[in-house]
Amino acid sequence: MPDTLEQRLDEVEKKVAELGAIVGTGPGRKDWLATVGTLPNDALAREADQLGREYRERLNDSDKRAGA
Repeated sequence: MPDTLEQRLDEVEKKVAELGAIVGTGPGRKDWLATVGTLPNDALAREADQLGREYRERLNDSDKRAGA
């Protein structure tokens, strides 16, 4: 373990840089907020919404029956 505060800080900065490289932080990173609402309002998008809603409802119903 590093002895001085400066050495410890250097180690922490290196680890943060390594983690940042793994996670992929940066200006080009996309997350779910960047893609919300990007599907066109057409029949296929509406069908996908409906199927997703039905699937989530089935999951909720099965959780309720299981006593979760």
